[in-house]
Amino acid sequence: MVNLANVQSNTSAAMLAGEDFGAFAKAQSVAVTQRLLEDAKFLYTAEDTKQYCEGYKKTLSGKGANAQTSMVRKIIKVLTAQDAKLNAHHKIKTPAQGQKVVKDKMAKGANGIDSLAKALRLPKPEASNDEGESETGTNNTHDALQKWWEQCQKIGHSDKFGLTNDEMLAYIAHLIS
Repeated sequence: MVNLANVQSNTSAAMLAGEDFGAFAKAQSVAVTQRLLEDAKFLYTAEDTKQYCEGYKKTLSGKGANAQTSMVRKIIKVLTAQDAKLNAHHKIKTPAQGQKVVKDKMAKGANGIDSLAKALRLPKPEASNDEGESETGTNNTHDALQKWWEQCQKIGHSDKFGLTNDEMLAYIAHLIS
């Protein structure tokens, strides 16, 4: 016969342990992003950022290493104000402004690398509802190309391939050159 008092307390203990682990994991995510904030203060050039990310990538294993490194690179580019498109989107000109943007995103709950990188990324371009042709041809062609690219990103970013947008675009450029 099962003693319901023991089942209840065991379930409660497991629940408490899970909550404790969740708090620990969240604290680790915050510590990692805080470390990025500190490290970014010593990354002055694009070459510094590149080397930092290469060093980070060497410590990772698995197929998601490229995607993880890409997320860290995006955060650092905002922290150091090294990317023109990200700078324009976030209205930053200096590393101090970049650090403020990142701290604001963290204050709104984007504490881990993944959530912070998502909060900092450029918004997807909105599809045009205008009639007629766009620079890629008809609107139908544009829509088809947009859907194709979204699928490419989904597959490329998957754990199976772990590619970044830059890597995929570089390969496409290589193919057409």
